[in-house]
Amino acid sequence: MYSDGNIIIIVNETESREFLSALLMGEGYKVQAFSNQADGLEVLTKSKETFNLVMTDFQATYINGIEICKAIRGNFTLRHMSIIALMDKKEPMEKIKVIYAGADDYIDKPFEPGELLARVKASLVRMSRDLDANPLTKLPGNVSILKEIEARIKTQNPLAVCYLDLNKFKEFNDRYGFEMGDRVIKHIALLIIDALEKCGKTSDFLGHIGGDDFIFIINPDCIDQVCGNIIAEFDRNILDYYNEEDRKRGYVIMKNRVGQLCKIPVLSISIGIVTNESRPLNHVGQVIQIGNEVKNYAKTFAKSIFVKDRRKN
Repeated sequence: MYSDGNIIIIVNETESREFLSALLMGEGYKVQAFSNQADGLEVLTKSKETFNLVMTDFQATYINGIEICKAIRGNFTLRHMSIIALMDKKEPMEKIKVIYAGADDYIDKPFEPGELLARVKASLVRMSRDLDANPLTKLPGNVSILKEIEARIKTQNPLAVCYLDLNKFKEFNDRYGFEMGDRVIKHIALLIIDALEKCGKTSDFLGHIGGDDFIFIINPDCIDQVCGNIIAEFDRNILDYYNEEDRKRGYVIMKNRVGQLCKIPVLSISIGIVTNESRPLNHVGQVIQIGNEVKNYAKTFAKSIFVKDRRKN
């Protein structure tokens, strides 16, 4: 069963409404059903509950699917919800209209139970990913990262969790501004993706914690290739983000907190790596603690480097 969903049904015809309610509740979803638009929208806007999905007639007595879509997308607290329109018209233009109005998907009547449930689950999964995704890189965020680490730990398969962080990124932001800092973060994301595609496996995972912090999960056999590729490409191109004066010097001159001029090194990468090769990993908190320790150790080196935790219990 997939029970991570609170669904509102707005369907006028009694038999269809009861069929959908029974089908979805049978899969473990929480369902509230209404026969008209006014009652459904009232519960959506006034209830303290958090809803994940609306399934609505496209056009029926007391129901206008396009108006419902516009009302939801125009509400800041509701606009994240998934919307599936239930269509009994076969005209392509009608389907185009409802998608433009804000629906995520549509299902033709009469319903085929297997297809309907598959579309509901896919819609909820997309919504969850979109909410958790980092707005800058569109990569999975903290919730997805923690779930992924937990799932990998349970399998007890060979595992390497890599924490990537930039050295002197705050100073770079102070010097060049947040827009340039965002460009560097996007650049790093693309470098990691490229390295995983070239040197990793299809089961690899990449998430963006926030700012200049990333986590990627790979097989331990790929550590040298993936991390080496990321660092080599980063060091090769990072000076492109500096002005000519700073490039020639090889460092940035800035004032510290007490007003003294100091030399700030060019950005470099630190990667701390946690594996289950030398000792078992039993829970997410353990991985996070070890990862931060190893990453902080890597940051003591004045260069781009990756460091793997080799300690045993």
